[in-house]
Amino acid sequence: MFIEMRDAVKQYGHGEAAVRALDRASFSMKKGKIGVILGASGSGKSTLMNMIGGIDKLDSGRIMVDNCDISQYSRKQLVGYRREKIGFVFQFYNLIPNLTARENIETTRDIAVNESIDIDEIMDTLNMTSFANRYPSELSGGQQQRVAIARAIAKNPALLLCDELTGALDSKSSKDVLSYIEKINREYGTTVLIITHNEAIQQMADMVIHVKDGRVVSQEENDNKISAQQLAL
Repeated sequence: MFIEMRDAVKQYGHGEAAVRALDRASFSMKKGKIGVILGASGSGKSTLMNMIGGIDKLDSGRIMVDNCDISQYSRKQLVGYRREKIGFVFQFYNLIPNLTARENIETTRDIAVNESIDIDEIMDTLNMTSFANRYPSELSGGQQQRVAIARAIAKNPALLLCDELTGALDSKSSKDVLSYIEKINREYGTTVLIITHNEAIQQMADMVIHVKDGRVVSQEENDNKISAQQLAL
């Protein structure tokens, strides 16, 4: 398995104010697949992503990613893990305002440990060439999200983590962005995890993981995938 989480526990706070964000959560996923983690706000899905992405550490349990037991890593080792293996795409883009679209992408490529993907190739794949030299303030929401995706993928990560990828987009832009995620998965073999509360998105995934109250309550393979453009968003 490419990702394997076992009995993951993460608690915030102490005593009566303690909140267990992950409560013995377990799931697994194969390499090169698209997975969707579904859950309501506060269910623990973003905490789960933060643990897999090496942003935070578990209190107990185990996480294996690409044969690395990251649950045993030090803070310093997690920095290297994030730089080498993980690409992050967040709902609110986090683009650098005084850099063009192309320059935003180059910031990640420049710190890549792996052989990075050619910037022109990525922009062509994501249909970005026409606005490569524009600044974020000159771009639509969908275009900004494409820049964020390109920036995350430029360093050729083994795992792309997408948190509420379409939450700030209209239905057409959402389908377009999800189609680009499909294309990245298909062309580069990148394993993708999409964290969302939008149940329609699960129809494009190979694996669907449902999270509730910090637990993974179900995990199933999707044998009837449809394309992102066919989703009813």
